[in-house]
Amino acid sequence: MNIGDRIFYDQDGQLFTRMGEMQGDVLPRKEITSIHFVDLEFGTINTETHKIVGIDVETKLPILEEIPQQLTPELQRIIELEDALLLATDAEMGGIL
Repeated sequence: MNIGDRIFYDQDGQLFTRMGEMQGDVLPRKEITSIHFVDLEFGTINTETHKIVGIDVETKLPILEEIPQQLTPELQRIIELEDALLLATDAEMGGIL
């Protein structure tokens, strides 16, 4: 199957995304009957810990999914050092925890 390029644009003709052409063993594209949008304020979503997987059509709020964090040896060491520093400060200050 061959599928042509799908281009989305705004009211002024400015492109905002293209889906590209596809060929081979691909699924047909879904027919689009309307397009909506939502503007989020800067910093609303921490894109290092969450990704947007959809928009709730009723509330117009993003549906988020937590991104699994890969605990590298370096990150594990940083966590251990932070914990040790916190415990040392707690013991030195007489109990801040």
